[in-house]
Amino acid sequence: MICSKILVAYDESDLARKSLEKAIELAKLEPAIEIHVLHAVTLPIHPSIYGNAFQEIEGSMLKYGNEVISKADALLSEIPNPTQTFVVEGSAIHTLLDHAESHNCDLIIMGSRGLSGFKEFLGSVSHYIVQNSPVPVLLVK
Repeated sequence: MICSKILVAYDESDLARKSLEKAIELAKLEPAIEIHVLHAVTLPIHPSIYGNAFQEIEGSMLKYGNEVISKADALLSEIPNPTQTFVVEGSAIHTLLDHAESHNCDLIIMGSRGLSGFKEFLGSVSHYIVQNSPVPVLLVK
């Protein structure tokens, strides 16, 4: 067996979709392979700054995250493998690494770039994940 549990980072970008398609391709090789798809919702503000408006912003971002992940659910419905989708609050870096560890994932598949299409000031999410993941990472271009 190639692996038992694949974690896919999903942000609705073309590379995220290709990453999910690659995970599905691998899962088709073995019906026992489980796919987890994670969408991280990063709130760019601190609750104390915006007071009551924070709940509205948070609710809106979580609603959008659920819309994004529903697109992944549609692709996953094509395979008989066990699948789970997650919308998690937090930075993509920490939520991916935490999820991989806490759910015993043995492969992370993600795009080489996310929606922004360029590296962040201190390095891209994919670069950080590759450097710090305890499990293999497959980057999709």
